[in-house]
Amino acid sequence: MKMDRRIPRALDEMADLSSLSAQPVVVSRSVSLGGRRASLRLEATIWDGLKDIAQREGKSVEALCADIDASRTQGIPFATSVRVYVLNYFRTAGTSFPALVN
Repeated sequence: MKMDRRIPRALDEMADLSSLSAQPVVVSRSVSLGGRRASLRLEATIWDGLKDIAQREGKSVEALCADIDASRTQGIPFATSVRVYVLNYFRTAGTSFPALVN
C-alpha cells in the first residue's frame, strides 16, 4: 500500500487529529438477546453507528444486536462482533454507492 507523503498546502487539507489524543468514551448499556440481558460496553461512536444502522434498517438497536449475536462466530466476544459489524456496514456502504458529482 502506497502512503501519501505530500505535505498539506493549507490548513484545510490537514485532518483533524485532535480527537485521537483523547481517550474514547466507553458507554455501558444493557440489551436483550433472546430473552436474556447482556451488558455491552462500547465506545460512544460505535453506539452512534449502531443507532444509525438500526434506523436505516428499520429495526431497534436491540433487534440489530440480537441479529449480530445470532450470526457471530463462536468464541468471538459479542462487543468485538458489534464493532466489526458496524465497521463492515459502513465500509460496504462507502463502496456501494457511486461518487457524488457536483
